[in-house]
Amino acid sequence: MRKSHKRLIEYRVYSLPDTFPIMVLGGDHWQISDVKSDKLHFHNCLEVGLCHTDSGTIEFEDKPIPFKAGDVTVVSRNILHTSYSSPGEKSLWTYLFMEPERLIPPYLRQSLEKAEMLAEIEQNICNVFSSAEYPQIHFYAEMIAKNLQNAPLNYQTCVRSLCVSFMIELMRIYLNNSASEKDRSIENILVIAPALDYVQENYSQQFKIDRLADACNMSFTHFRRIFGEIMHCAPLEFLHRTRILHARSLLLSTNMSVLEVSERVGYVSISGFNRHFLRETGQCPTEWRRSNLSVRKQNVMKFNGWTEPEKL
Repeated sequence: MRKSHKRLIEYRVYSLPDTFPIMVLGGDHWQISDVKSDKLHFHNCLEVGLCHTDSGTIEFEDKPIPFKAGDVTVVSRNILHTSYSSPGEKSLWTYLFMEPERLIPPYLRQSLEKAEMLAEIEQNICNVFSSAEYPQIHFYAEMIAKNLQNAPLNYQTCVRSLCVSFMIELMRIYLNNSASEKDRSIENILVIAPALDYVQENYSQQFKIDRLADACNMSFTHFRRIFGEIMHCAPLEFLHRTRILHARSLLLSTNMSVLEVSERVGYVSISGFNRHFLRETGQCPTEWRRSNLSVRKQNVMKFNGWTEPEKL
């Protein structure tokens, strides 16, 4: 029987400066082929792409979304994706790679209303924004790129300010979308935001689940009910989902053993890790890694960031 083709995975690491964690890649040679790649990739930071010409498709794992000239793509870290132009076209792009939480100065973060949403947006967004529907997203992304490319007087201060405006627009879009969901009102999301933040920051540690209720200043019974209405799962289940999500990233991007991965994401027993991994993915960790790697421990190609485009 002929073996099914397994897509390669690339982990592209961009070493951004600690003092100014952002970079731009652009020019006439940054074009995307119309041939669909057999590789998916993910980054260690937020990617913002500006499409200047032509059209095509960007795929987030198995979800294809079309793009065209004037669109802006925003892809969080650790989200598998690939893109390709329409037949006979070679779309031209400029890319930004950034870490908004480190790029935006603390005093500006503290002044933002609902600033706690920045981390969630930075980690959980993968979408295409048209310039017609979201002109501000396109404007701020374009101005950030131009300042980085031309480096005029005080450009770093300008870029930081533009990034604040860019993230505010994403926050507004996120809130508007949330408001359209009946059981995910903005008010309720903000009520449990401290618990979501706590899980993201401490998922690898051991803590009692009622600590999440304490973070939201609720009784555990009330917190569990509100959390379930909003997230459609119990708090403990959300913790396990978060741990397994990070475990999947480690299994793809490192050569760590399954035991090492389980310990890194917070499990004290390998049996517990295997049980929850199977529940979330339908496979045990070893099987899942093998099914997502065409050559075990060799098909995830770790790059120190791409600074030159692929040859078309």
